[in-house]
Amino acid sequence: MTNICFLLGGFQGNGGIGRVTSILVNKLCENPDLNISTISYCQKNQPMLYKLSDKITTHHLFDSSIPMTKAILTKHVIKKIKNIVKKENIDILIACGALFYPVSILACRGTKAKCFCWEHTDPTMGHDHKFQDICRRFAIKRCHKMIVLTKSAERFYLDNLHILADKLCQIYNPISESSDDAAQYNAESKKIISVGRLSYQKNFEGLVEIASKVLPRHPDWTWDIYGEGDYRDMLTEKIEQNGLVGKVNLMGQVNDLYDRYKNYAFMIMTSRYEGFPMALLEGGSNRLPLVSYDIKTGPDEIIEDGKNGFLIDFEDKEKMIERIEQLISDSDLRKSMSDTSYDMIHKFKMDDIIEKWNEVFKKG
Repeated sequence: MTNICFLLGGFQGNGGIGRVTSILVNKLCENPDLNISTISYCQKNQPMLYKLSDKITTHHLFDSSIPMTKAILTKHVIKKIKNIVKKENIDILIACGALFYPVSILACRGTKAKCFCWEHTDPTMGHDHKFQDICRRFAIKRCHKMIVLTKSAERFYLDNLHILADKLCQIYNPISESSDDAAQYNAESKKIISVGRLSYQKNFEGLVEIASKVLPRHPDWTWDIYGEGDYRDMLTEKIEQNGLVGKVNLMGQVNDLYDRYKNYAFMIMTSRYEGFPMALLEGGSNRLPLVSYDIKTGPDEIIEDGKNGFLIDFEDKEKMIERIEQLISDSDLRKSMSDTSYDMIHKFKMDDIIEKWNEVFKKG
């Protein structure tokens, strides 16, 4: 029996790390040779958005969010992690996200546990936190394995961070099994969907600007955004200023998103950067044509331009508007891209991804 533990921010926020970790651990725990547990950095007095199997042992470090520097200097976070690692007899501790690399590596020292670091964003960017790059450089020399999401991230680690090749492994995020048996495409839908945190990263303010050009010319169409975040008030104001109330809708965080994809005609992603965009995977697996800015990591490994959607140079709003209106106006194109989108998603199927993780665990 191998004891695997995932350390992450938690399962209560609406970020992608909690979502994809929940999908992965729920499947991994079906393996009788693995004992899976998780450590949440903080567990607020709120229900978890992403449900975990009863087979999974859960821990948390703090009852509220604490800056990492304070957690290290005054809250003994490394000792707290080490105590759990020892108590649970952990063989492999997986740090989910760059901010957790140093504390995980240090917590494993003096124990039998190996530390794997799991990259969840574009390693060339530093918008999420100013210490991310420092954390990566600390980790590449000290971790046992670095797991990245995309081929482009793999190339960056090799060419720019000069990690040893035998330390590096690329594994895509899996599609949730609940979206594998997708509903038939709704060719009559006149609704557009976007999904993500309401944050700088997702660039939804740019989306509203695009919608202000598209939707007035197509009054029977609407555009829904699923997610929560600090930009809600700003986006609400921007929607009102552009006369888009009832046309661009902030839908909040929902627990039945997979069931809702069938109501939409296509998906748009306007992000400034991504690690690996789960929203595009989920949209594709639910037969939606996909349109995204061609940012550095992720979209070009999911979308083949002109076949299952469109890739557009970042912030080329005019081209984005042109492609959206092309899809709105051509139902045959939407149907064709829908069929191709579902067919092209096979390389992200759960069984293949789990097999790759199991191989990494076996090799240590």
